[in-house]
Amino acid sequence: MFKSPGKPRIVVLGLSLELYKRVLPGYMERLEEQLGRFVGELSPHVGIVARRLCYLPEHVVRGLGEAEQAGADAVLLVPVSYTASGMSLAALLKTSLPLVVWNTQEAATLSPAYNFDDLLMNHVTQGTQDLTCTLLRNGRAFGMESGHYRDQAAIERLVEWLQAARAARFARGLRVGLLGHPFDHMYDFAVDEARMVEKWGPLTVRLDLSRFVELAQKADGDDVRISMARDREVFDVGRELPEAMHVQSARLEWAMRRLVEESNLDALTINFMDIIKDGRCETLPFLGINKLMLEGLGYAGEGDIMTAAHYGQMRRLCGMANFTEMFTLDYAENRMLMMHMQECNPAMARRDRPIRLVRKDFWAPGIQPYVGMYFTLEPGPVTLTCMTTNGDGDFFYLAYETRILDCPPLENLDVPHWLVELDEPVGDFLTRYGLAGGMHHLVAAPGHIANLLGKLAHLQGFDFRKL
Repeated sequence: MFKSPGKPRIVVLGLSLELYKRVLPGYMERLEEQLGRFVGELSPHVGIVARRLCYLPEHVVRGLGEAEQAGADAVLLVPVSYTASGMSLAALLKTSLPLVVWNTQEAATLSPAYNFDDLLMNHVTQGTQDLTCTLLRNGRAFGMESGHYRDQAAIERLVEWLQAARAARFARGLRVGLLGHPFDHMYDFAVDEARMVEKWGPLTVRLDLSRFVELAQKADGDDVRISMARDREVFDVGRELPEAMHVQSARLEWAMRRLVEESNLDALTINFMDIIKDGRCETLPFLGINKLMLEGLGYAGEGDIMTAAHYGQMRRLCGMANFTEMFTLDYAENRMLMMHMQECNPAMARRDRPIRLVRKDFWAPGIQPYVGMYFTLEPGPVTLTCMTTNGDGDFFYLAYETRILDCPPLENLDVPHWLVELDEPVGDFLTRYGLAGGMHHLVAAPGHIANLLGKLAHLQGFDFRKL
């Protein structure tokens, strides 16, 4: 249902100076060839939509037009000689596309034989500084990486900027559905929706609970049977799971899928209390929610549109994410139990154990048992992230790099859950997290990606803190 993020799609604009075109015959042709060598080193990591050498303002205008028409994720600006910022500034300030500056050159060292031609082909730093100084002065956010064009570590950092640019652009059109209302009195994830659109980008789409009920009641029987058959192929479906219960959960899954498709959603949040109070749904749609997360839908519980949108952009940033909370703490072993009611991304499950589908009785009255999942997560590095707002309503990120513990699921806790193990006293971390204003809802991403998230924050103009 949801496309893989794939490689960032970029337009490359090499920047030079019109004076050089007039006084140095053949120089632009040489710069064009050099730009091609630079881009060649980068091309395995990105999709090159177009490449253009610019030494006149109209060249930049055309290049940006190509980028916007093609729906590029970012514009990569590569000074290939000195370039005066006035040549490109006006057009760069008009475009809404993310900008990343690559400060590189062909020479890796200064040799004793260095001459004027070497200077001509390797003098980009002054022009880069002219450009970045002027962009900053005009309040235009941009990313930047410096290093030799064959330095793989520098290229990896540059690609991170382009991945962050892709996520920032994606957030500008992200649609997050809200089924029900935000949970009463959970003020930590309260957000000004108009400010969220203006400063960040995600748009809230209010979903009709009556429409969800209608879809569930008329769920397509063939699709339901196909979904159940697929469940039996992919998951461990025990005989103790009643067939009627599986049908019921599969019908809600079908309805949830149609609702997501109808509203063209990138992320979703539901308030289970509103579904229970409404009384027309026999059970809760957690099976469908987990399967939609597996396929790439962003999600958060309890009507938390901000975290759901953050999950959506995190998936675009690094390919995979998960919704979670910190539950019971292990002060003796410096561990934390991570989970929610049922919602957890099966894409992050341990690969050496099947995911079990189990009968789940809900802890609050008024709802019938539903099909739930039982698994824990693949061990390894993980980053816990939180997006929230300060007293002025400005968005900011917190991030903490830790690791998922290698352990089987707890035998007596038959919901998706996982443990993180810290290299410090768990209380010390939680104190820092609380003093920094962290919410009780988090998004987790595999790997240690705090630096990548910091680049996204920079491009969006948000504060970022690595705990």
